[in-house]
Amino acid sequence: MIIKADFLPTFKALAFVVALATASGVHGAGTAKGDPAAVKNPWAFNLSLYTWLPGVSGDFSVGPYSKSVDASFIDIAGKLRNFPMAFNGHFEAHYEKLGFFLDGNYMSMDFKPRFDRISSGLSMEMGIMDYGVMYRVFGPSASERVGNWNKKSNSNGLELYAGGRSIWLGNQLDLIRGISVSGSKSFTAPIIGGKVMVEFSPHWFALMDGNVGGFGVNNVSFTGGALGMVGYRTNFFGMPSSVEAGYKVLRINVDKGIVGADVTLNGPFVGLTGYW
Repeated sequence: MIIKADFLPTFKALAFVVALATASGVHGAGTAKGDPAAVKNPWAFNLSLYTWLPGVSGDFSVGPYSKSVDASFIDIAGKLRNFPMAFNGHFEAHYEKLGFFLDGNYMSMDFKPRFDRISSGLSMEMGIMDYGVMYRVFGPSASERVGNWNKKSNSNGLELYAGGRSIWLGNQLDLIRGISVSGSKSFTAPIIGGKVMVEFSPHWFALMDGNVGGFGVNNVSFTGGALGMVGYRTNFFGMPSSVEAGYKVLRINVDKGIVGADVTLNGPFVGLTGYW
């Protein structure tokens, strides 16, 4: 291998800059250890696990056949063959005022037969995944919020976001004379939204979140969601945490071809969030 002579001075200069930067980084880390306020970590993360208990109102379809449902969660619990299975979670990663979010919901409902002329039962599985990027228009960054966890500050904030909503839908309708029809399909469409957080004290806060999407993309005529909640900040095992309770609404209107749904799901939820 031949190295040109004029490359060596440049290489030495670059090596010197790298060595200086490394030394400065080590010194800075030492300073941060002695004075935590000297260096601020721009990254922050949070993970929520929550239980959502929605009622269902609307129509589910497979091909030309459809089934209407209009029941609260209490009614649903009495009309199902088994207890509804659901998994719900929300994750966020923030870098200063920018952020990424991922929210997943899965539910399975198996309704008892009705033995009428149209349909004798409905089995429904639905998976919903929201994802996108966020920008904090005003208010402290997520890392500042975590750093001042036990302090009252003017930390009311507004975030705007844009992303996508992927919906997986599987329906089975049990028709008369033991005949059943089934189908499944996935849909993906854009969503836009925003959320506002208001602090009442070092421990209590409220959050409102709303979004709309679909716009006819991928056979999604419309989809939208809204939630409102009240949270209480605390610490679990030394980790900043919060307990939340609120109400969530989700509206979906998708293709009536192979499989479709024109439904509204709404009901209370409770959750637990960890921050780091």
